[in-house]
Amino acid sequence: SSPPSPLQLRTMMTLIRPLTFVAATVWLLGLGADAARTSRSPIQAKCFPNGTFHLSGRTALIITTSHHKLGADNCTSCKGTGVYAEEMTAPYYTFLDGGMEVTLASIAGGQIPIDPDYNTSLLSPTSDVRFYADPVAVAKATHSLGIDAVDFRQFDIVFMAGGWGAAWDLGTSLTLAQKISETYANTTQFLGSVCHGALGFTKARKPDGSLLCNGTRMTGVTDKQIEELGIAKLTPEHPEDALKAAGAIYECKHGLEDVTANDVVVDGRIVTGQNQMASCQVPQLLMTLLQKQLVI
Repeated sequence: SSPPSPLQLRTMMTLIRPLTFVAATVWLLGLGADAARTSRSPIQAKCFPNGTFHLSGRTALIITTSHHKLGADNCTSCKGTGVYAEEMTAPYYTFLDGGMEVTLASIAGGQIPIDPDYNTSLLSPTSDVRFYADPVAVAKATHSLGIDAVDFRQFDIVFMAGGWGAAWDLGTSLTLAQKISETYANTTQFLGSVCHGALGFTKARKPDGSLLCNGTRMTGVTDKQIEELGIAKLTPEHPEDALKAAGAIYECKHGLEDVTANDVVVDGRIVTGQNQMASCQVPQLLMTLLQKQLVI
């Protein structure tokens, strides 16, 4: 097999630094490139053990960004960005394997942009590998529904994925804010996000007109992680700052480097995850809440 490209090497080093370099290198060399692409990454999102769900006939909506550049839409020199793939693929298969029907939607509809830098590495998580080999899932991402055409009332769970593209459009979409507000007003529905996906909550409101975030315990990617990844001066909205500004009781956990830290916060019918490491646990907890409601 061919050696990894410079881009893949840079991506791997960015993600590997919180691990011991020797351990990660041994893992890669021991498997070889082809095996690594189909094996469990040592840094992929962790699931809670022994989660069993019976949610046949229930529905989940995953919402992603439509923004594909690290800059304005008309920027000709900006690097590509979009959704961080695992934050879409891990929830997709967690919901699907729990028996749910899963719909993919994006702010503008059409092709969902997937960040090219952080989703081409040899350390791709199993959910990404499974996704790219799944023609049904790929078709959904290629022809996603626009949120303006989606009736959120038809879904038991509404989940917002992150990625750097979300810093441009999830927190600024008034359509998303209105539909998240309406979803929250329905006490039979559940809401969740990971990483930059939390920006979709910041303009939503409670039935009394107050900001949905105000007084709500929540998490999203930390300022520390954004600074570590070198995008603090590139992205227009930062979840930690935006959640706090909207009145959220912001919670997080820090690590040697926050890219491998993880925190999941449950407040009523809202479940939020700090970053990509929570991409399985947040959907699991949302399904747990839904399943408990159905047996009451």
